[in-house]
Amino acid sequence: MKRLALLCALMLSLPAVTGCWDRREVNDIAIVIAMGIDKEANGQYRLSVQVPLVSSLGGPGGGGGGTSGDKSYYVDSAVGPTIRDANNKIQSRMSRHLFYAHHRIVIIGEQLAKEGFSKPLDTISRFPENRLTAYIVMTKGRAVSLLQAQPQFERFSGEAIRELVKAETIPVTIKDISQMLNAPGIDAYLPIFEAVDSHPKGKSKEIETKGIGFFRGDKLAGTYNREQMQGLRWFQNTFAPFPALLTIDGGQRFSVYFQHGKADIKPSFKKGSVHFDIRVYTTAGIVENMSSLDLTDQKVNARIESKLAKDITSSIRTVIDQSKKLRSDTIGLGIVLARNYPVVWKSKYRDRWNEELPRITYTIESKVQVTTVGQTTTNITKEDP
Repeated sequence: MKRLALLCALMLSLPAVTGCWDRREVNDIAIVIAMGIDKEANGQYRLSVQVPLVSSLGGPGGGGGGTSGDKSYYVDSAVGPTIRDANNKIQSRMSRHLFYAHHRIVIIGEQLAKEGFSKPLDTISRFPENRLTAYIVMTKGRAVSLLQAQPQFERFSGEAIRELVKAETIPVTIKDISQMLNAPGIDAYLPIFEAVDSHPKGKSKEIETKGIGFFRGDKLAGTYNREQMQGLRWFQNTFAPFPALLTIDGGQRFSVYFQHGKADIKPSFKKGSVHFDIRVYTTAGIVENMSSLDLTDQKVNARIESKLAKDITSSIRTVIDQSKKLRSDTIGLGIVLARNYPVVWKSKYRDRWNEELPRITYTIESKVQVTTVGQTTTNITKEDP
């Protein structure tokens, strides 16, 4: 009897596992690798999608993006009162189903960033195939223009942006920006990209990182250029090594590479205001010596470390002073305060932290250790005395 019951159960379960009833063949879908959102002058949204042209990929003479003649991708866009409506308009003239599960980049146009991007971002996050790990960036100008740029080394501008986000700026995913927009005590920021002419000027449009845009709520409050954004790098959960240019003694230049870094923030209360003691520790290597200084001299190394520490302190001060001026806490000082003084934070600062920012005080202490100076310490083209 038990065997009969088991056999009946197995027979009844077979119809549920007979196949993929909702499958879609690869040649029936259009794989979106990047999308852009712009705000039009009439208040409507423009959704732009970048889709690879399968017929142009691979084969003889494929090569990189700008080397094969015709573009290997297709950019289409449509305008609608909502993102979904714009998506439906694009779909109505596309023979393949738009498939968003592999999109890597979401681009926010400058006008949308100024007016607020939380509503379209919420719509995108509700797409069935949405990826929370996709990177989100903003651009100076229109997002559709950045998608249409043709870089030389990559087939698609979306792929070029993805690689640059990881290597040259502070990465922000859809998950990251959602957490920043919803967490009291920190304001959102996004890397900024722009399409620029190649040098020497050619047919290609290269993608270049321009800095960081910082927000109050979901609206753009201001920007940091590439040099200014270095002050924000020290406060990331995972430190990403980055290069910098050092000048000492009025013209002695070095290229340095910060290898490891950590920032400790300790909040306290002084004279009725919130105070932060910030200490930064980092190690650096010298990768280029364009000076006449001897790096075997400990005094020279001490001067380099001291100047690097001053530069780090100055870059962090720039970020904090800008945060105080525009009331946008991109570092997350409020979160640090909440973790150390949860009761005071909840009762006094949680709902008015952006108004309190201009009154905070702080101190910065930076410590740098130069650990490597290359395989040689003196110029190999100069004869020893």
